[in-house]
Amino acid sequence: MQELILHLRCMQLFSHNAHNLMSRVPFFQDHEFFGEVYAALEGDYDSVVERTIGLMGEQATGLNTLPERIALKMKSLPSIGVKENSTFLQALLSLEAELCKLVALEISKGVSSGTEQLIGEICNQSEIRQYKIKQRLKK
Repeated sequence: MQELILHLRCMQLFSHNAHNLMSRVPFFQDHEFFGEVYAALEGDYDSVVERTIGLMGEQATGLNTLPERIALKMKSLPSIGVKENSTFLQALLSLEAELCKLVALEISKGVSSGTEQLIGEICNQSEIRQYKIKQRLKK
């Protein structure tokens, strides 16, 4: 679950940064979209961390090394200086696809029915966002 936790937190931080850095047309739609995304991911991250602690203990979360691991992963993502909103959207689309792969991996390892349902719904919401991003990038 450590990689899923790391990925969710990176996605949340990236989306929040993108929300703040939006510019140009369609500013309002993209700004609002990223605001919704980072809020949803914050809840997903919290739910997965709490479930992992409850079922497997604190050590299973990897929270003790999370800041360092986040810093490394965030360096590869677009940030300040991006000229087009589509750059953030493309990066988020890749992150969303990776999220669903991590969910499938965790399910294949054998998790409880409740955890499978929880992370399966996270993937479901990710697929909805992927569709929205693809539609926005077509414009």
